[in-house]
Amino acid sequence: MPKFLPPLTHKKELLAGAGFGLILGAILYATNPALRNLDISPNSQTNNISTPSAHTILPGSVAPDFRLIDASTNQYVTLSQFNGKPVVLNFWATWCGPCKTEMPHLQEAHNAYSKSELTILAINYAEDPTTVLSFASSLGLTFRTLLDKTGLVQTQYQIRGYPTTVFIDTAGKISHTHIGMLQPHMLTQQIEQLLSK
Repeated sequence: MPKFLPPLTHKKELLAGAGFGLILGAILYATNPALRNLDISPNSQTNNISTPSAHTILPGSVAPDFRLIDASTNQYVTLSQFNGKPVVLNFWATWCGPCKTEMPHLQEAHNAYSKSELTILAINYAEDPTTVLSFASSLGLTFRTLLDKTGLVQTQYQIRGYPTTVFIDTAGKISHTHIGMLQPHMLTQQIEQLLSK
């Protein structure tokens, strides 16, 4: 006569299967940028993540200075020209879906804080000015859009995916870095923290 497994063993198998499923799901979430509203930066494939850069991009560290062309004016813009003022850097690309969704939130913040000293700089990765300006025009963007043609600034700030937003306080130090799309309330919260310092 065949022996049947007691019901308790079957429950243990089900619990073990469920636990394995949860672990697998967590791993997929952590390793799949699309699930986190994030597009992978093309230069992340060539950069060695384990190699530290000259600057460690952590809260409290000094934000690396840069010199980039403004897509609209064709004039150079440096981070240091905003010394003593809070700055929001948004790293993005036109092919990034989450960036397109996030950009109107940045425009709303730009409008809402126009009377403050806050500056929003959108730093595009390696796209031509025509593409960038056409994208900005289609969304009605009026904040500054800078061109990182060589990807040097992306490397300085250790950008691994888009969008990535870096919040810089009046002392020129990084107060927060957010990888992935920012919801409006999160953006407002970080800006308010910058302005309160």
